[in-house]
Amino acid sequence: MATSQLPLADDLYLAAHDSGRGRCLLTPTTLGLGLAAGLLAELVLWRRLEVQDARLAIIDERPTGEAATNAVLEQMLRESQHRLVREWIAFLAIGVSTDLVERRLARAGIVQRKEKRGLLGTKVRFVPTDMSTAAWPGTRIRIAATRGELLDIPDLVLTGLVLATGLDQHVLVTLEAQERDHLFDQLRRRMPAMLQHLVGHAEAAVGDAVMARRA
Repeated sequence: MATSQLPLADDLYLAAHDSGRGRCLLTPTTLGLGLAAGLLAELVLWRRLEVQDARLAIIDERPTGEAATNAVLEQMLRESQHRLVREWIAFLAIGVSTDLVERRLARAGIVQRKEKRGLLGTKVRFVPTDMSTAAWPGTRIRIAATRGELLDIPDLVLTGLVLATGLDQHVLVTLEAQERDHLFDQLRRRMPAMLQHLVGHAEAAVGDAVMARRA
């Protein structure tokens, strides 16, 4: 069974960036939506949240002991009147989720903050410190698919979010049809229902964002 190493949202962030230059493969909006769902999924895995169709329910108010997920949990406790999954994905996507994940990756030494000054101001990028580490999330899923291995639950959610954000065009493009089918079958059969709901809401939010750009 293939296993993940970094927190779920961190794996998604790395999968969404070129492992050499750190160039993002998604729009900032889509990245933020995917990472927002990833952080909420982490809280589900921490057994702090439950997803009940379109709503989130806090089932344990204790801190997670991890800065990014704890920040999200604290925000949810302060805004306890808001419970819709889509509301929280949209809220966290506006600068919050990407910032939390980049800070966490930087603290872990996985990425390094780079500044480039230009005529229009300073542009900040987070560049991987090791190419193999940065490439591992996407590689791990592809290896499991080609070998017919079972993914653990975090990697099932990661795969779901790769599909929801359109990253499969980059991450899964080399897979044969039967290998993709193997992944899809695992998502249907093995991913817990509440995480399937969360991934579904993320996919819908990304779809709405794409339609808004085209309008």
